[in-house]
Parts: sequence; C-alpha cells; structure tokens
Amino acid sequence: MNRILKQRAKKLYRETFGRTILVYLLYLFYLLVTTMPAVFLQDWLTGRGIGEWWSFLLAALLQMTLLLLLGPLNLGVTRYVYLLQKDRSPGAGEAFYYFTAPGRYGKGILAGFLQGLPGYLTLVITSIMDGTGSDVIEILLVFLLIAAYIFSIYWALHICLLPYILVEDEGAQLGHIRRESFRLMSGSCGRYFLLNLSFIGWYLLIIAVVFVGLLVVMVPVVYQSIQLGMPDLDALTQPFSFWTEIAVYVLMTLLAPYVSLTNAGFGDAALQGKVEELVWQGRMPYGGYPTAAGPWQQPPSYPPYPQGGPRTTSWQGQPGTPAWNQPPQPGPVPQGNPYTAAQQEEVFQYERYRQGQPMEPKSFTTYSTTGDPRSFLPWLQIEQSSLYSFLKLESWMPGMIAAAWQQAALGLSAQSPENSAAVKRTLEETLSGNRFRVTVMISSDPSCPGLRQVCIRIDLNPPA
Repeated sequence: MNRILKQRAKKLYRETFGRTILVYLLYLFYLLVTTMPAVFLQDWLTGRGIGEWWSFLLAALLQMTLLLLLGPLNLGVTRYVYLLQKDRSPGAGEAFYYFTAPGRYGKGILAGFLQGLPGYLTLVITSIMDGTGSDVIEILLVFLLIAAYIFSIYWALHICLLPYILVEDEGAQLGHIRRESFRLMSGSCGRYFLLNLSFIGWYLLIIAVVFVGLLVVMVPVVYQSIQLGMPDLDALTQPFSFWTEIAVYVLMTLLAPYVSLTNAGFGDAALQGKVEELVWQGRMPYGGYPTAAGPWQQPPSYPPYPQGGPRTTSWQGQPGTPAWNQPPQPGPVPQGNPYTAAQQEEVFQYERYRQGQPMEPKSFTTYSTTGDPRSFLPWLQIEQSSLYSFLKLESWMPGMIAAAWQQAALGLSAQSPENSAAVKRTLEETLSGNRFRVTVMISSDPSCPGLRQVCIRIDLNPPA
C-alpha cells in the first residue's frame, strides 16, 4: 500500500513542482510565523529581567493565538494537496480558500482548533509547569503531560481525515466531520501510523545533512576562537542555532509536499472505503486498475448493467471450461426462498473457510456488459450477484478481482479498435490452504454492438 501511495505522490510532485513549492512556501511562512515570534518574545522578555516561567507563559499564549488565527492557512494548503491528489487541477490560490469569506474563515479556525486540540492542551500544560510552587502539582502535571502526549497520538490518527471531509462537504457540521473521521479510520489507524513512520528515513537524512553542514561551518570558527582565547561557546553558537532551525524548516518544507500527497492519497482511499483493497494491491505484485484518477479511486459513474443485474450460473461440483460467449439466460425467480442455490452454496463454503475446513472444489461464473471498460467496477459485478462472502475473504478478494480485471483491460486497450478478439486474464492465490483462481474475460457482445461482455469466474481449489 505504501509503495502505491508514494509512487503516485512522487509523480504528482514532479508534475506540479513549481506550483506546489509556491504553495509550500506559504506553509513555510505558517511554520515560521507560528513559532519564531514566540521564541523571540521569550528571549526578549528574559533579557528584560522577566522570569523564565512568565516569559514562557506569555510566549505560549502568543503561539496559541497565532496557531488559531493562521490555522485556516494550514487547512488551505491541505486542501490544495487533496485537490491535486484528486486530479482537480487546483491553483495556488486554494491555499487562501478559507480566508475568502468570514463564515469560511471562522469555520477554518474552529476546524484547525479541533484538529490540533491535543497540541493546544500540551502547550497549556507545559506553560504552567515550573510555576506552581508545589512539587506534588508538578508531578501530577508531568503525568498529565504524558497522558496528553498519548492522547495526541490517538487523536491525530483518528482526526486525520477532517481536512479532506471538509473539502468534500464544506457544509457539514464539525461534530459530524469528527465522527465520520473516527468512523472511517476505525481499523486503519495502524496502517496510517506505519505509513507516516515509513518517512523516518527522510527525517533522519535531513538531520544528518543539517548536522554535517553545521560541523563544516562551525569547526573553523570554533578552532579560530580557541586559538584566540576560548570565548563563551554559548554566545558563539547562538547564531548558528538560529540558522540551523531555518535550514531544518526549509528542508522540511521541501519534503512536506511528498508526505502530504501520500497522506492525501490515504485519505482519499479511506473516504471511498478502498483502504483494504489498496492494502491488497500493495501486498501483491499486480498493481491497480487503469483509471486516470489513481489505482484506488472509484470512477464517477457505474457501468450499465443488464436489467435485473448480472447473470449468474449455478455452482458446479468440479471446475470446468465455461462457455465464455454463451452466458445462461436468466430464468424465473424462485418463489419462497429469495436466495439462489449459488448464494446458499457460497455462504456454506465461506463458513467452512472460517472454521478452518478446506473449501470444496467449486466454480462460479457471473456475466455483465459494459460500454466503457475504463470505468467498469468488477467487484460491483460480484457484489450485485449477492456473493458478499467473496468480498470478505481476508478483505483482499476485491483487489484480486480488480487486478485480474486490470490486466484484461490493459490487454483490451492494446488491441486496435477493429480487433474484436476476446481478452482473457487469470490470477491465482493461495490463502489458508485454499487456492483461489480469478479469471476475467472481455469479449464483444454480438447482440449489442458497441458493448463488451464481461465474464468473471472464481474457482475454489481448482485442479492443478
């Protein structure tokens, strides 16, 4: 999954480098304005003889105020990244989107506060420490600070979809957005955490580059100062510490679009319920499906299905060769039992799988038609056949179906328009001692010129 998201992020970053860097210069401005004034104020107050605790408290209040007032700018940068990820060709002006109307700005402030709530809580706790005059209270504040850090991790992993949901539904209430983000991230927080953890190599590289650069600049100065009588090293290194922070901010700004585009891809997949499918695609060597919007994104419209939905065959005792171009005609709907024999058999086999028993050799074939293979959703064909258990097999069966479909669709696109030969692709995977084979065939529909007939066949434990 991480590989797929990062590949797309790199591609988008390269294609829009100039515009994206311009937007992230605004992000650099946001970082500097929300941190450096507080640092300068604290140093200035300390130099005027004001106590360290009061200096830190006033600096913390200034920083919280700036974070609140400029929070909409941070949301605007995230909005730009998300729209870029969605191939909506955003302009650099999207960074100022939440400043374009009073109501929008007010909601941006509240959304920024909600997203960064643990950070504000941590800042408040640290600002009142060392100034209570009580050791007991100080110890309690230390434990409270540790709890705040743990809460901040929990909150950040669950609230991460807030800016993306806000883009898709600006009129939604923040409470609803918060609940939706928590709901959609349920079960995916670990994946999101590991995705961000995978960038640790880049962060370590930035630290190494800055450290080496600092040594190259400082060593001659320190050596010369030692020869002249060893002045105060703190006073000597203070200017270098300032420029070191600036260098870190600049390098982080260059890295930030790559990280943000990757996270926006994860958020896009989470909003569409495609995280599990994306995980499967990243685990297997088959890739995604051929859509311009990205491998995990749903096309905007559903393909035209025949009246009554996809047609399905019955289960068969042993897999055989399907009549690819001769799908069975839909028969009368059975009275009484709303489930077909195929659906009942599928549930039975799925229960055997859940209980650790081997699934019997079976095959199932479903048919449909489409006029545009590029926007076809193969897993929806299976779902509309009411074979829901297939879509629950370790949560990767939809990805396997989509991967087989991609290979068939790519083979179809390689043909000339006049060529109407059928294209067939097969993938096979073993899971918990059971073999699964997915075969997709795309052929012309002789009864409907211009339409393609899609046959998807799933074999359980087929003969070798």
